[in-house]
Amino acid sequence: GASSSGRRRGPAKGQNVVSEIEISFEDAAFGCEREIAFSRIETCSTCHGSGAKEGTSPQTCTYCHGTGTVRTQQNFMGMTMQSNQPCPKCGGQGRVRKTRKFKVNIPAGIDDGQSIQQRGQGNAGVNGGPAGDLFVTVAIRPHPIFTRNGSDVHVDIPISFAQAALGDTLQVPTIDGRIEYKIPEGTQTGTT
Repeated sequence: GASSSGRRRGPAKGQNVVSEIEISFEDAAFGCEREIAFSRIETCSTCHGSGAKEGTSPQTCTYCHGTGTVRTQQNFMGMTMQSNQPCPKCGGQGRVRKTRKFKVNIPAGIDDGQSIQQRGQGNAGVNGGPAGDLFVTVAIRPHPIFTRNGSDVHVDIPISFAQAALGDTLQVPTIDGRIEYKIPEGTQTGTT
């Protein structure tokens, strides 16, 4: 999905989920669709985020007033220290961890270490807030003969001294199949 613009704030980073997928060199070049399994926090289907037991009506906690946290205050050597703690009465619950499967479209030409953002597929929001995003980081397996430099694909072809001196026609592997390539006579080693 498209990223939000303007001053509108997105979900907190803690709501985002990061997953990794490994694909082949060819899949990175041509693009593909892959199914991933990842773990995320979801709103409880029993209590719908209210924390109430099944078959009972949700009630706002009288201790934390539905925030899930309470502010505690301690005096230490004349200083007052405040902190937020999970509510001791309701525990601040209402969310559960689940494993989900999701199909991800890998675009052609993706680079190693790049991430694909899937809006709203991350952890459920807290206190009615928006869900986070899922970031799928792509790792590309090395290819036995091809290397990549930006959008260019490189392959090293060993040739004999006679082929370099007199020229020759070679069958060169590419990611689309083999092609014929004519080496001019007098070709030097390291020529690209």
